[in-house]
Amino acid sequence: MTRRLIDLDVREMLRAKEEPFQRIMTAISELDVGDVLQLHATFKPDPLLNVLAKRGFRHAVVQLEADHYVVDFYKSAEELPYFHLDNRGLQPPQPMVRTLEILEHQSGIKEGVLGLEIWNERVPAFLLPELDDAGFSHDVREDPDGTVCVRISRSLDEA
Repeated sequence: MTRRLIDLDVREMLRAKEEPFQRIMTAISELDVGDVLQLHATFKPDPLLNVLAKRGFRHAVVQLEADHYVVDFYKSAEELPYFHLDNRGLQPPQPMVRTLEILEHQSGIKEGVLGLEIWNERVPAFLLPELDDAGFSHDVREDPDGTVCVRISRSLDEA
């Protein structure tokens, strides 16, 4: 089964004072095992985080701009929340550039309170030494569909 990153941008709905809750819940109900809903909102949706946590969903929140929050919702037993980056379909060096950019600009990842999971079409051979040099640990695994998943994190001791 192929992992999917489902992108749902409700910022325009929120700016128009519309209620996106039902649309979000419909998207959540359509997630399969391994899928991630990547929600774009104008604020950190704390009430939604609580509702979905009670339904067994983990979340990772990153703020890209003052009015642009991206929240990943997914099922996992892991304690560390992971933000997800789907690099499949991109030509080198784009996957490496995107990954390093996120690692550089997201303080939660640098501080060890958030991890990054990237989905690639191949093992990122040139990225792994860069991660080592920057003090990040990584775990590489290949899914049956050929997707290479790399989990990147920094322990609190290293941060």
